[in-house]
Amino acid sequence: MKKTFARAAFAAALLCTSAGAALVAVPHAAYAADEPKVSRDVGKALQAAVEAAQKKDFPTALANIKTAQAVSDKTPFDDFKINEILAYIAINQQDYATADTAYEAMADSPAMPEDSAKQTLHNALLLASQEKHWPKVVTYGARLDTLKAMDEKTYVVLAQAYYMTNDMANAQTAAQKSIDLAKAAGHVPEQAALQIVMSADAKANNQAAALQTLEQLAVYYNAPDDWGKLIDVGLSTPHIQELDALYFYRLRFLANANVTGEDYSIAAGIALHLGYPAEAKSDLEKGVSAGALSDRGKTAAQMAKASSDTRMDEHSLSAFAAAAQRAKSGEQAVKLAEDYWGYGRYADAAAAAQEGIAKGYSKDPTEGQFILGAALIAQGKYADGRAALAKVDGSAARAKAAHLWDLYAQSKMQQTAAAAPAKAQ
Repeated sequence: MKKTFARAAFAAALLCTSAGAALVAVPHAAYAADEPKVSRDVGKALQAAVEAAQKKDFPTALANIKTAQAVSDKTPFDDFKINEILAYIAINQQDYATADTAYEAMADSPAMPEDSAKQTLHNALLLASQEKHWPKVVTYGARLDTLKAMDEKTYVVLAQAYYMTNDMANAQTAAQKSIDLAKAAGHVPEQAALQIVMSADAKANNQAAALQTLEQLAVYYNAPDDWGKLIDVGLSTPHIQELDALYFYRLRFLANANVTGEDYSIAAGIALHLGYPAEAKSDLEKGVSAGALSDRGKTAAQMAKASSDTRMDEHSLSAFAAAAQRAKSGEQAVKLAEDYWGYGRYADAAAAAQEGIAKGYSKDPTEGQFILGAALIAQGKYADGRAALAKVDGSAARAKAAHLWDLYAQSKMQQTAAAAPAKAQ
């Protein structure tokens, strides 16, 4: 796993209210009774710096900061306030390196006021992370934790720092805290937190736990690479049957899970062997269109066979549908549903599967429920699809395939919910 993670939008976290929101208190603000005051000359220069910064006159603001820094006999509290306002100016200019230096000085200052410790350490942690000062992040995270001021976002930043310093145990602990807090609040866990936990489990050879976290990543973030890895694991199930492999490939295509030329070719070969030539033809055409397959050699031979068989299948499809309807058993209706899938006729596939289930069949007792669930999901009827898949059991490969389809439906439901406009209050 690469040592790179999606970082929190630390600038937004720092300037989290309006565009003009100040990170620091202006020098003339009232001080707490037990808080020291800045020296007169320092205070005068800082006041001028703040006023210039509020007018977006940053060169003048920085000039006044330099004036304050040049004052002799400054107190530690003077330096703290100078850095506080310098950080404010730097952040408004998106000069995060300067802001980081200022915040690190503030966080390490013996004059840091107690009532500003949480905010100072919070910002110092985020900025140190941006500048990849990982030991500093660890230090500030530990201090924030002592103050009970960590949240799901700062825990993931801390986890990243531990990870980058090869402290996998603490990285996993911090990342898991981030995940737990997010779930408790009804939020989507940070992708970086999930990645760190998965990596830690993989390095500890806890493959089952790593796989569970990979499933969460796929559900929450719907990344093609994650779906591809999960499907590869499913396809490696011992004694997998062709139909179950086809279900995995169908999901791979539906999820756009980093499909290779070999995937298109293997899926087409299975579909041809099972008697679904339209699906095979469609898979091959997609592979050629995507540039993953050449239209010559083996692919050309497969395409010729698939095209020829599809023409015959199309000619007999209506007669087969009529025969399936007349049949007392549901076997033919289920096979018809599988055939409809290859034509992209998902509503017809669902109807045929429901007919087969209603009549009953014994050759493959859960095939009808599986193709019904898949056809419903392909139509965007995710809850109904999940209900159908919940009735699928059987071999290990069949159960794994149904589980992944169910996870995919959950992911799509989450995406749909997230995209829905908020209800009027």
